[in-house]
Amino acid sequence: MAVYTPLQQKAYEYLKDKVVSGKLDKGQVYSESYFAKELKMSRTPVREALQRLVQEGYIDVLPSRGFVVHPLTESDIVAMYQMRTAIECFCLSHYANHRDEPETVRLLSLLRENLVMQRQCQTGSLVLSDFYKFDYEFHRLLIVHMNNSWFNEAFEKYAHTFETMTRMTMNCEDRICRSINEHEEICTIIEQGGSREVFDWMHRHVAFPTTVMLGMLKNS
Repeated sequence: MAVYTPLQQKAYEYLKDKVVSGKLDKGQVYSESYFAKELKMSRTPVREALQRLVQEGYIDVLPSRGFVVHPLTESDIVAMYQMRTAIECFCLSHYANHRDEPETVRLLSLLRENLVMQRQCQTGSLVLSDFYKFDYEFHRLLIVHMNNSWFNEAFEKYAHTFETMTRMTMNCEDRICRSINEHEEICTIIEQGGSREVFDWMHRHVAFPTTVMLGMLKNS
């Protein structure tokens, strides 16, 4: 695992937040030196942060010009659908087949706690926009509790596409309610040991936003 200096990490988190929050205009070329000046640091840690963001799919570097926010493409969306279906189905089937193991019991407890927060976003107890954070964390938990470093690395690679699609497709209360209901459903499937139901659930849960997103790209 790579080790980053405090300045590299600060630059990375700052720039990543700029991208994820939509504060950087798509198509606009940004310079390394601009953000180095804004962060009051040398260009070296900023350059290292940008390299990480390129590897994670957040930005694209334009040689001798700067960088732009990576535009979501049809191939990105399809690749993420395939990756999520493969990895998350495996993880969910494992948990359903080992529902009584301490790690699965612990995971279910964390997922249920997360669902409480999701419902609070829906009912107004928390800010609705916070739903994206809890949705991301719900799926991250499914991956990291397998303790498989390759799965973790794969998840990190499609995390940006995941976050972008969530923000663009879960933009109304009906869609958020549907997603929360499906999250509750998969917890029940795991608790009941329904490993045969996992693929059908995963397909429904991921195919919907994938179809919506592909339609949005086609019409844009």
